[in-house]
Amino acid sequence: MLVKRSPRAPRLVTAAVATAGLALSMLLPASPASAAPTRYEAENATISQGAVATNHTGYSGTGFVDGTNIAGSYTQFTVDAATAGSATIAIRYANGTAANRAADIAVNGTTVSAAHAFNGTGSWDTWTTDTITATVNAGSNTIRVTATTADGNANLDYVDFEVASTPPPATEYQAEDAAISQGVVESNHTGFTGTGFVNYDNATGSYVQFAVSAANAGSTNIVLRYANGTTVNRPMTIAVNGVNVATSVAFNSTSTWDTWATATVTATLNAGSNTIRATATTANGGPNLDRINLTAGGGGGGAPTAAQLLAKVSTCNQISNGKYKTDEDVATATVAVCQKTGAVFWKGDMDIDCDGVRTTQCNENTDCCFQADTFCHTSGDSPLNAANLPYVVVPSASSIWDYRNYSIGCGTVVAVIYNNQVEYAVVGDTGPTAIIGESSYKTASDLGINPDPSNGGTDSGVTYIVFQGSQRVSPIENHTNAVTLGQSLASTFLSNN
Repeated sequence: MLVKRSPRAPRLVTAAVATAGLALSMLLPASPASAAPTRYEAENATISQGAVATNHTGYSGTGFVDGTNIAGSYTQFTVDAATAGSATIAIRYANGTAANRAADIAVNGTTVSAAHAFNGTGSWDTWTTDTITATVNAGSNTIRVTATTADGNANLDYVDFEVASTPPPATEYQAEDAAISQGVVESNHTGFTGTGFVNYDNATGSYVQFAVSAANAGSTNIVLRYANGTTVNRPMTIAVNGVNVATSVAFNSTSTWDTWATATVTATLNAGSNTIRATATTANGGPNLDRINLTAGGGGGGAPTAAQLLAKVSTCNQISNGKYKTDEDVATATVAVCQKTGAVFWKGDMDIDCDGVRTTQCNENTDCCFQADTFCHTSGDSPLNAANLPYVVVPSASSIWDYRNYSIGCGTVVAVIYNNQVEYAVVGDTGPTAIIGESSYKTASDLGINPDPSNGGTDSGVTYIVFQGSQRVSPIENHTNAVTLGQSLASTFLSNN
């Protein structure tokens, strides 16, 4: 039995602002994008009432902008966008005071975030990144950060800028149109799409088989939308063209038959016609099945495999100041955080985080240390659902390591690798400052690890690769987007290491 960890740090409240195409947050997810961001150093920007300085450490480039302590002082960046659309703007700054140094952020002369908070970072040598999204034009654009108080701006290091690409549309196949063995089409619950859903018979071997088409051969994400109103997992085996590609895939409880969730399997399809069969493996039958969506997997030559990713993290360039414990009751700290190009990683155990929304699996009765909140929130400002969303817990900022200084935050994609499987999760919660290796109930379940918060988890064999940068899953609760973005980032990671 793995010992449950001590309670995590309280959630920091972040503001969400919506104005004229803007979604804003400090650590809330930014929109996914397909290319690396372009960096614009503050020392090369237009400066009004300020100067380039180098008297603090940790900055990028040749210096940073120290704005004059006066309202109205500003730094203006000129950036280029290949296409018009939603852009992610990540502003790196330091504020060694205890006071917020608020600023108006304007894009092309229009304020998109009024009195945006640039809170204290602890010291002038400690840098953090705030991310906003805003609509930009094709070609040249300006981004101006203007102090709104007599304290002036925070010290500004750079802006990372990228325009989000539109992911390829998913191809949808309704379960009621598929071939059904030992099951019926029904519509007696709410929330389904199409004209109904398939209610599996309570029998081992009952199945739904979809006939699908692929324009090209390659890796494909198969996203199954389902409901399970019971309290027990209803696992299924997924076969493509008669070959099992995933066995005992978990379809855990969704609390009610009117509540729907998704499970994702990645497999290679042939060009042209294919079959995808979802077969119940227990006497309870399968869950109610609504549809499947197919989206292209990342990597060009197929989704990166566990073996490919593990080969890139065989050695450690340690960046943590010391090491972490795996559990509260162990005597020795053994886990280091390591740096690779575009990602950090660690290897250790997995404990189960069940915090957030109360569900049948996660509540005060199933988890001794349950908290009804998570550090990161959904797009609707609700806690995450540990039973339905794969997410990872990162240690709260400390002298050992501060994730915030590595372009990591809510919605950052994490490749969690266990037993030759890859699960793409998001950063969703923060934990104790001295312990590492914890993931949500759903992450464990998807990887075949016992997800019970009282006695589950695994003592070893888990690798966490956290992809750095401003690309985040949006909305954070959309696991399909996490898989799509994760595979793309994993492919880039393989290329760069």
